[in-house]
Amino acid sequence: MPRGARAAVTNRRRYRYARVTAPNHVNNRTQGISIMALLCIGSRGPEVVTVQRELNRQLFPRPNLDEDGIFGPLTAAAVRAFQRQAGIDIDGIVGPQTRAALGIAEPGNAFTHRVRLHFRSISLTDVPFESILSATQLVYAQYGIKIEFGSGMSLMLSPAEAAQLEQLDGQCTWSITGGEFANLQQRGGSVPANEIVVFFVNRFSQAINGCGGHMTNRPACIVAKAGTKFCTAHEVCHVLLTSAFSPVHITDTTNLMHPVDIQRTATPKLTPAQVTQIKASPMCVSI
Repeated sequence: MPRGARAAVTNRRRYRYARVTAPNHVNNRTQGISIMALLCIGSRGPEVVTVQRELNRQLFPRPNLDEDGIFGPLTAAAVRAFQRQAGIDIDGIVGPQTRAALGIAEPGNAFTHRVRLHFRSISLTDVPFESILSATQLVYAQYGIKIEFGSGMSLMLSPAEAAQLEQLDGQCTWSITGGEFANLQQRGGSVPANEIVVFFVNRFSQAINGCGGHMTNRPACIVAKAGTKFCTAHEVCHVLLTSAFSPVHITDTTNLMHPVDIQRTATPKLTPAQVTQIKASPMCVSI
């Protein structure tokens, strides 16, 4: 598993927002977000209790916060520590990005489904793993889908195996039946049939950063080390949408399924048709 992966961490309305106002250090990334969705110093109520509980559960070392519903300096410090750990913007404010990483739904947008991912690595990624996982969680949280970390491990290849899979040769196709793609996807142990395995590799022989094709009864995707922070979310989406969904890609650059793994400043979106198809997938489980 890539160094610092959240695998180590997971061993890691009646709510009054008390007239929450944005502190002076709220930056441009939060300006377009309803202030009612932000939690920061001065916030009080049940949602703060939830944040404190999740910080105590997920942050390492454990901050031992009083779960009193009061967002004070100690809670803010723990939020910043979690943000640093999760590879997201560090501002001490609980907005959409931090909520998604903590697994806390947005007000009025409860999680209705979950997708569990298992990560298998033969290469460190250029983007820190924590940032990849947090970005994937953020994309799907917009639509009430909770992305859960199932497990993570390095495949610990022998020198000969590592040399063979240094570059994945072959073609990315929907149905993987043989070759180096199948060689890779057979590894990493068994996972439940309704959960997805994400493999991180060094590179493909094709000029691509990812492939959503997989073997029968082995829902999986492959992401190259050069993939952007949203590349994993894109390939997971291919697995969820399946080959039956059309169009496979969308030329709108704001959509997650744009055909090119472009650098993005804004969180990519999905169409209503994509969301409907994703939630119909057996890998997207109602909760």
